[in-house]
Amino acid sequence: MNKVWSFILLLPSLLFISKFSMAYEVGVGIHPDGYYGNSDSILKLIQKYHFTSFRVDYRWDVIEKEKGVFTPPQNKTEKIIMDAKKYNIKPLVILGYGNRLYGGGKPKTEESIAAYCNFAGWTARHFKGQGVIYEIWNEWSNRKDKGANDIDSAKAYVKLVKYASACIKRSDQSATIIAGSFNPLDYIDLDWGVEIVKEGILNYVDGLSIHPYTWGSKRASRAEFNIHLLDKTHDDLLRISGSNKNIDFYITEIGFPTNSGKPEYSEEFVASFAYKYIIMAKRMNYIKGVWWYDFINDGNNINYREYNFGILNRDLSEKSIAPAIRSANQQIR
Repeated sequence: MNKVWSFILLLPSLLFISKFSMAYEVGVGIHPDGYYGNSDSILKLIQKYHFTSFRVDYRWDVIEKEKGVFTPPQNKTEKIIMDAKKYNIKPLVILGYGNRLYGGGKPKTEESIAAYCNFAGWTARHFKGQGVIYEIWNEWSNRKDKGANDIDSAKAYVKLVKYASACIKRSDQSATIIAGSFNPLDYIDLDWGVEIVKEGILNYVDGLSIHPYTWGSKRASRAEFNIHLLDKTHDDLLRISGSNKNIDFYITEIGFPTNSGKPEYSEEFVASFAYKYIIMAKRMNYIKGVWWYDFINDGNNINYREYNFGILNRDLSEKSIAPAIRSANQQIR
């Protein structure tokens, strides 16, 4: 028996499944156009691990290559979104990123904001009836771009969300819209998250997307600790918002690299974390889903961190986390 399973079968009673929120997705991040196989083979592989959703980029610059002309791409991303429903899998679609027709980068001018909103509205019409969750941009706040975490950045983002969400709802009143994609366990990112709540982002979305990564610190990388901090963050944001109802959290990215390098995480560690985390997160009625990052390694270089977040290796062989996630997903259904 795999060592990780010897441990998992003896998990403490705090993981006993009793009260769970009704709406809860367990999904995975995918990059269909970089993988082998057709859309059906990818969807069957997603289904094999009992995921109920996937998260995928839907790129503005691919859809609009001539101003005002929106054309569905002939690629795997398009087909996998269209085909997901027949597998009972819910797509979570990231509406990003910049478009050179409007200056590239983040939409901040009146023209680029209007153009992005037109793209968002067109996409919602295009996928109407497919049960899509729409995420407005991805990691607007980050530590790479100058000023990405400041107050002006928060205001610009909320302005974009305000108009984009209106365009989406005009196209599909039933659409679920989320935004934020910040890390509440990073104090700089959390400050930015507080600012977007103060700026009124909750008026325009159905929930906040969050990325509570902790792989940079082994000491912080415990499932119980992560959930505890999310609980505190939820209460703090609820107080700041002045709302009398829960703020729904969508954990649209969380994961660990298994590359060779520091900090180094064994496959067994990642497997036990994922198993506990998926079950514990469902116990929180404000957490509407967890999307693990990533599904398949993006490359074969074991020394390059970004290639090694997958639950599957590049050749589709399983890491220890794959059966652990499948088992967790089976238990919560």
